[in-house]
Amino acid sequence: MGPSAPTNAPIPPAPRPEHVLLVDSEAVTARYAELFDDSAFRIVATEHPPVALEFIRRASPALVVTDLALPDGAAVEICATAKALKTPSAVLVTTSDPALVPDALLAGCDGVLLKPFAPNLLIARISRLLREQSAHLKLQAARTLSKSVHLQERTDRLKTGTNRRWPNTHCPYCECGGVTSFDYASMRRAWYACLSCRKVWLARRQE
Repeated sequence: MGPSAPTNAPIPPAPRPEHVLLVDSEAVTARYAELFDDSAFRIVATEHPPVALEFIRRASPALVVTDLALPDGAAVEICATAKALKTPSAVLVTTSDPALVPDALLAGCDGVLLKPFAPNLLIARISRLLREQSAHLKLQAARTLSKSVHLQERTDRLKTGTNRRWPNTHCPYCECGGVTSFDYASMRRAWYACLSCRKVWLARRQE
């Protein structure tokens, strides 16, 4: 039998919780912070865009949830800042006005949740984005170490976020091809956006 480990061996530190930043000037989303009791991430909430921007640059949160009704287009700046980090944050935007969504999609948001929504739906979206981001980062790290073409193909195929681009679907307003679905209105209908003319509309849900 080999020697046993010394009893005074240092205990590895527990992994630090990932930060999730909630930004909402009406505190509609931020009030759900108390519903999160998962020690895997730590909720930080603010109503103030400058505070949110500073926190993003300093803490590099795993995920940012921001409402689009912030003043002076701050939500789009928050989204763009989070996606420009060395390790980009996942970004979920919330809004009661679908017409605001195209600008957020152009800024790189990973998902859209239209208000009003149930608290459990918000939790489910956050959990999904965090899982997908973690899987994506692990594949990227493995690809960097191994330089494997197979891993590169797996990383490229991995879908992150809930937005979906449909290259063969045309915008009913400007007829450009390649529209984006960003949320479901029902089991049969979904919201779509054209990033060329920045129009949104409801149409048959695609799978």
